[in-house]
Amino acid sequence: MSGRSLAARERRTIATAIVVLAAGLIGSRVVVPVVREWNDREAQIDLVHDRLARLNGLALYQDSLVLAADQSMSVPLPRRILRGRTPALAASELQGMLQEYARLSRVSISRLDVASSSENEETTAATPFIPASISATTDIYGLADLLSRIETGELALDVSELSVAPNAALRGELLQIALVVRAPLLLEP
Repeated sequence: MSGRSLAARERRTIATAIVVLAAGLIGSRVVVPVVREWNDREAQIDLVHDRLARLNGLALYQDSLVLAADQSMSVPLPRRILRGRTPALAASELQGMLQEYARLSRVSISRLDVASSSENEETTAATPFIPASISATTDIYGLADLLSRIETGELALDVSELSVAPNAALRGELLQIALVVRAPLLLEP
């Protein structure tokens, strides 16, 4: 082979390598980002169309949705009556529920007494109740949250006594509260 044909072959190889390299560079630097941006834009357009369809659906049924929401707000949520095989078991469940309400409300309980045995005179009535008394320390927000949880919680509870006093021993805006609640009891066989 002559030196000239070898040089021509090398030039074709170099030219082919340059074309392949240029195509790869253009593909990775231009085509791929353009395709990715195109797909992202199409996904955004689909999302906007989906949201628009949902809003149109809500606007179409707005009156019936408002009526259904009003009806669901006026129907009170079912509240559970305290149940147990014995008054002691029901009192234990009440104590656990009150401790959970206090924990969620950030109320520091210093004393929680739940009457459960034959000492509870109210269990002999037609509708027996289990009373519980709470002494605690909290701020006004904790008290409001605790009372809200007692009012709207899953157990039907009746607040029969409530006293609130500033706590002189502790500085700040802490309150000393005393609370007595009653839970209707259903003894199960």
